[in-house]
Amino acid sequence: MNKTIDAIYENGVIKPLERLDISESKKIKITIETTESIVASTKAIIKADSDVVRHVAVSDEYPCP
Repeated sequence: MNKTIDAIYENGVIKPLERLDISESKKIKITIETTESIVASTKAIIKADSDVVRHVAVSDEYPCP
């Protein structure tokens, strides 16, 4: 089975953001693809204070089209 999922890395542990249908102690292979935050990826494009960019990126006040 091949499946791509989102996960978060915290305190040295990779935590899936959804339930996995895998039996306990099953050996699996993980490929790591990091994603850059929208704030970091737009900082060079948008010439604005990083706090302003972060606010716009996460605010419901500015919905994505």
